[in-house]
Amino acid sequence: MFSRTLQAAAGILFGMLVLLWPAFWNGYPIVYSDTNAFLTQGILGFFVWDKPFVYGPWMALFHLQYSLWLVAIAQAGVVSSILWLTGHFMTQHVMNRHVMSSPVRNIPDACYAQSPHSSPVNSTFLFRHLVVCLLLGGLTAAPWFTSLLMPDIYAPLTVLCLFLLACNHDMSTPVRVWVLLVGAFSIASHLSHLVIAAAVLVGMACLWLPRLLHLPRLPRLKITVLPLLPLLMALALLVGTNLYGFQKFAVSPFGSVFFLARLAADGHVKPVLLARCYAQKLHLCDWVERLPVDSDDFMWNGTGPVWSHPGGPIGLAPEASELVMATVRANPLGVAGSLLNNTGKELLMIGLGDTLRDDHLDLTVRKRLESDFPPAEVERYLASRQAANVLERSASFSNMLTKLSTLAGLLGCLYLFYRAWISRDRVLATLLVAVLAGVLANAFATGALSKPHYRYQTRIAWLLVFVPLIVPVRPRQVQNGS
Repeated sequence: MFSRTLQAAAGILFGMLVLLWPAFWNGYPIVYSDTNAFLTQGILGFFVWDKPFVYGPWMALFHLQYSLWLVAIAQAGVVSSILWLTGHFMTQHVMNRHVMSSPVRNIPDACYAQSPHSSPVNSTFLFRHLVVCLLLGGLTAAPWFTSLLMPDIYAPLTVLCLFLLACNHDMSTPVRVWVLLVGAFSIASHLSHLVIAAAVLVGMACLWLPRLLHLPRLPRLKITVLPLLPLLMALALLVGTNLYGFQKFAVSPFGSVFFLARLAADGHVKPVLLARCYAQKLHLCDWVERLPVDSDDFMWNGTGPVWSHPGGPIGLAPEASELVMATVRANPLGVAGSLLNNTGKELLMIGLGDTLRDDHLDLTVRKRLESDFPPAEVERYLASRQAANVLERSASFSNMLTKLSTLAGLLGCLYLFYRAWISRDRVLATLLVAVLAGVLANAFATGALSKPHYRYQTRIAWLLVFVPLIVPVRPRQVQNGS
């Protein structure tokens, strides 16, 4: 038992180091302009209108206003631990399934069960885990988002945690609690993760209903409500923090402003305003003939529709809610078409995008470091490739590998789904459905409800590569008498 614990610790530590290689290459954890907002949350206790009060306080637990390297290390540890648990479970599952269905054992396929005493040789799995981490580190965007101090990396962790809670019933109590807490934190850290979690739960639930898929002889999984707990905990956390910070009993008190910006950019809001502004005075009536055609310009231009409102986005939110409902009612088919179009665009946008640039970092993150961290930390940041604005150029080769590996991973997942279907392997099918549902839901939650960006889809697309890497090739069937 002690040896297994040491090997697990060694595997997780190795994964941490591999997943942090972009930070080591950069000379500092990768930051984004929004990183400053999360630092403000944790250091000043300030509630930012468009961000859950979750990731910022978590960062503060580790950086201690000393160094952001401590946050990056903690984040890499969380990611590596979930990858280890998922990989170990799938290796154990495939090997147990092979043994239980072997002609030598003569045990029906439907009787197989996971057992904590039937785990594979740990040294063998440790080697497999090292290889998986190296391939993920070299071929995908996983290490770039692990090294990025933003909640983006918790989108794929949402998928993996819900899968583990649904299918791995042999986790020890401490491990189960860990996965539960990571899952709840992952969902709560970004509002788009709520959509991902809901889609994953619905997708997995479909596989728990054999009649729905016309597979009456499919081995049953033990049905549990445990996967629902992270989502319920995240919802409670979001409602509680919004109630405290904004006196709003809501999951997303001002989310309508984002959707309004998206609808305006797609051309659906102007006709509604033209019809309403004759009888009703709205703030956006002054903008009806000059609405921005870019949702980011609508949202973040300091002299644009949102920030020209006396109350800013918070003051605009009630009007935004009213206009969103009116727009959807006035042109439901047009809105649905735009949602599908933007979702499709987001699905194809695989690349690191603007996460590596020095966009406004001198006015955001650098100022926060200068005001709240030691001078040595500011020097470390200024010495980074990102601060010199050369990190994006140095990552061009990784961008190409990311696109190619994602395509190969998608093909691998489709093959595995075929394999799971014909072999009636519901556990593997559940993992694949969870990943595919998460990828699609991520594209909808970010592209359709906000705006297609490269970073949004790239943060989760590497799961398509991860799954084929952790599913072992089935051993050859042992022949009778051999």
